[in-house]
Amino acid sequence: MKPIYENIDVAVGTSLKIQTFTHSQTCELANWHIHPEYEMVYVKNGAGTLRIDSKTIPYSDGALLLLGPNIPHADFGNKEHSDNLEVVVQFGKEFLDGKLAVFPEFRKIKKLILKSKRAIMFDPDVKVKLSPAFESFDRLNSTQRLIHFISILELLSNTTKYSTLLDSTSPTSNKTSDVNRLELVFEYVNGHYGESISAQGMASQVGLTTNSFCRFFKKMTGQSFIQFLNEFRTRKAMELFDRTELSISEVLYRCGYTDPSYFTKQFKKHQGATPTAYTQLLASTSVETLP
Repeated sequence: MKPIYENIDVAVGTSLKIQTFTHSQTCELANWHIHPEYEMVYVKNGAGTLRIDSKTIPYSDGALLLLGPNIPHADFGNKEHSDNLEVVVQFGKEFLDGKLAVFPEFRKIKKLILKSKRAIMFDPDVKVKLSPAFESFDRLNSTQRLIHFISILELLSNTTKYSTLLDSTSPTSNKTSDVNRLELVFEYVNGHYGESISAQGMASQVGLTTNSFCRFFKKMTGQSFIQFLNEFRTRKAMELFDRTELSISEVLYRCGYTDPSYFTKQFKKHQGATPTAYTQLLASTSVETLP
């Protein structure tokens, strides 16, 4: 089965995407998928089966893994225990080359991350030892999360208790040209989402006809380009509401919308509430937390 290509959207002003899922929650994309980012996954407990590229690996009491880019895989979580927890940390190549590589002290961490191109599974006792560290992410702010994650990487870089799951560092489930083309689309949208973007213009950017581009994007991501664009823009709008005091009108224009009613419709569809309801909830929450 061909993997769906997942876009990992790291929030504005952060270096990592960290998500925590409980027994009652599921990942945004739980099917067979692929992405160019590195991914660390902690599963607290329970038994399940890992599907990573061509491998099927059972686990009996949770798992801790580090995957390199473009390795096809399925969701790792399970619902065997009500107290189970899954923590997913994702980061791009720029985190490795633009941040960690700057400091020679991180050379062992960089070496570990590069090994993840063969998919690393850590021994159960390593997972148990680091369980409190993974389970504390939700209590930290973005700065603390970054420092905390580097501390986890440092501890992992000093252990030999792990195995590599893949024989090759070059998964072949997707053609490289397709992956590169889709990365260009994501990079362009990330840099220009506040401007006018159309499927026709995007097709021209990647050297395809409009019809070919639309078929290509749906095949690779499982959704239409317009669906993806609206979801991306409304997620950026939500970030602006969370981090700024901008009005709804200012936010919608910054995110590439010109029609307030269309923005409201799309925001509710993808984020579960109207912009007005969401900003009112933010305002009431901030009032409740004032000293």
